[in-house]
Amino acid sequence: MLRKFIVAAVLACSLNAQAAERITFLLGFSAASGLANNVRLLCQEMNRNQDKYEFVADFRPGAGGAIAANYVLQNPKNTIISGTSTFFLRSNFDRATGYGIDSFQGVSILSSGSPVVLYSSKYASLNELKQAGKITTAISGYGSHSNLMASMLSEISTGVTIVNYPSLVDATKDILGKHVDTAWHWLYDIQPLVDANKATIIAITGTRSINGHPTFASQGVKGYENVSTNTAVYASIEMPAERVREIYELLKEANRSPDIQAHWARELGTTPDLSFSETQAWYRQQAQFWRDQSSKVKPLQ
Repeated sequence: MLRKFIVAAVLACSLNAQAAERITFLLGFSAASGLANNVRLLCQEMNRNQDKYEFVADFRPGAGGAIAANYVLQNPKNTIISGTSTFFLRSNFDRATGYGIDSFQGVSILSSGSPVVLYSSKYASLNELKQAGKITTAISGYGSHSNLMASMLSEISTGVTIVNYPSLVDATKDILGKHVDTAWHWLYDIQPLVDANKATIIAITGTRSINGHPTFASQGVKGYENVSTNTAVYASIEMPAERVREIYELLKEANRSPDIQAHWARELGTTPDLSFSETQAWYRQQAQFWRDQSSKVKPLQ
């Protein structure tokens, strides 16, 4: 009898151990970025709130997020990806390593409207950039959000040289070493450098000044008002519909946690409370908006 009880207990434990199916939660940016910490927090929250799935954070930076996006398409039933507006832009470039945006669907909008900043350790304003004439600006990947921002700098100077880096973290190192004139990043990631007097924020996207940092428009440069970044989670259209809906609910709950809300507050983004159908409609609208914006992106030299 005791032996049967032990065998039954072992089988029960084994079944429970196998019950949690692994879902890889990818990010196409550096593991050292602020967004990477957010992915880790979301995984922790979702794992804490249920035991049907085990969410595991993974980071595959490179090619403007295309490496991570293609991994999702190769593993469509058990992989999701978090991305910024670059996710939509990148799909319009470099078909050899790119991906079709219509192969994905929206799962959850985490944050909307976070400002992107142009920063430098050499210059303090757009007027100084104009006077400098020839300048370099660092991006992360052809067809990325930073590539779009950099391409639009031609309105300031015709002598802009775009320098491509594996990641924005790598670009920051060269900013601090004064090897490149300007670079693009999120305000939250750069603010510590500003506080330490190691870098200056030249301008931010959007329509309002934040923490005293001027917008592009306030310095006479138009076009950057509506290109702040959004952060969301996407899945392949081949992921089972029931699973997509379940992950939507889990992400919605996890995104409400105080730690994650504090992260978005630092990023100065808002967290839209959209239904699942509204999220799907938002995805389609964003795909078209950024497809239109992609015509402004200039090829790398």
